[in-house]
Amino acid sequence: MKLKHVWAAAMFGAAALAGSGQAYAQLSESVAVIVNDDVISTYDVRQRAALLLVSAGMQSTPELQQRARAQAMRDLVDEHLQLQEAKNFDIAITPAEIDRRIADIAQSNRTTPEGLAQSLAAAGASIGSLRSQMEADIAWNRLMRGLYGNRVRVSEVEVRETQERIAASATRPQFLISEIFLPAETEQQFAEAQNGATQLLQEMQRGAPFPLVARQFSASASAAAGGDIGWIGQNELPAELQPLVEQLQPGQVSVPVRASNGVYLIAMRDRRAGAPAGSTSQVTLSQVTAPSERAETIGRVARRVNSCANLETQFREIPGIAIVDLGQATESDLSPAIRDRIAGVPAGSATAVQDSNGQASVIIVCSRQTAGGGVPTEAEISDRLFQQEMELLSERYLRNLRREATIIQR
Repeated sequence: MKLKHVWAAAMFGAAALAGSGQAYAQLSESVAVIVNDDVISTYDVRQRAALLLVSAGMQSTPELQQRARAQAMRDLVDEHLQLQEAKNFDIAITPAEIDRRIADIAQSNRTTPEGLAQSLAAAGASIGSLRSQMEADIAWNRLMRGLYGNRVRVSEVEVRETQERIAASATRPQFLISEIFLPAETEQQFAEAQNGATQLLQEMQRGAPFPLVARQFSASASAAAGGDIGWIGQNELPAELQPLVEQLQPGQVSVPVRASNGVYLIAMRDRRAGAPAGSTSQVTLSQVTAPSERAETIGRVARRVNSCANLETQFREIPGIAIVDLGQATESDLSPAIRDRIAGVPAGSATAVQDSNGQASVIIVCSRQTAGGGVPTEAEISDRLFQQEMELLSERYLRNLRREATIIQR
């Protein structure tokens, strides 16, 4: 599901190879791997490896070429499986769709499609390899959306619990982190991932930008964003990575760290202290009151409330009801009495009934948001959870395709 971009910083140079020359070179190459009935040539692998290196801003060395070719082989196998499966669902990508994607990449790099092709050719890569990559990416995204887009549901409970968890962690130290993840299952794969991560770290120490390397070599969903996983609390990281955040200073990249499912490189971009407890939450509140004899009814209705939408409709059965929008305020600015009542009440829920001076009341927490936008909105969290679920489904589907495919490496 991730889209790998090619960046301008790594691509300046001479004219493109002639199309006929490329075709002749491709025909003269041997078979590298067969994926079901599709042939991937050594030319395809070499072109993709060159694309990986130039896109990551790396200078080609024998060690890096070996690493890039192994990565290119895996990527090409996956792309052929993706295109074969898309074809089974009658999904075909037109050249015009690929042209638009190439034009977007060129524009983001302040060049033209022709200039992009020339820069790639100067680095030993072809625009055809990039076009093949884009075709598979578009087709696979369309297939996943078609299969699962209407089936993935993010519940209000999930959103609310996630928002509350993020708000709670806002009082603890936070870290702005990027990651590179190389998956592994067997000991041999762990050794290869460790060696590969070491090579990538060496290239970044020589000047290769972390985001470009992450885009091309990381297997994490964050690769599409250059490895960026945003501000995060220490306890939200895998257990093996948690000690790192205390040691790394802004601008530093960790040594390769083995986790249960692979090897990580972590870049510390920034760090900040947690906000004082009680000072971080912006809350939006509404209050519902009625005569004391209606207290039991108010409580019964309030337990069914899950948002502040249409409160008048939700409480309409109660005679003498009054609903007041209390607006938005920083939690620390509220009176102690109200602050105590809403403590621990999640967004979309109501407090317990309070009966005083002949009036029964509940306060509904319409929303909570960390001051300054530290806690994402419900819409942002919902979208994030949706994307995470789609990534999991995509990887599971692709893993099954690999398991069932006939893959013969020459």
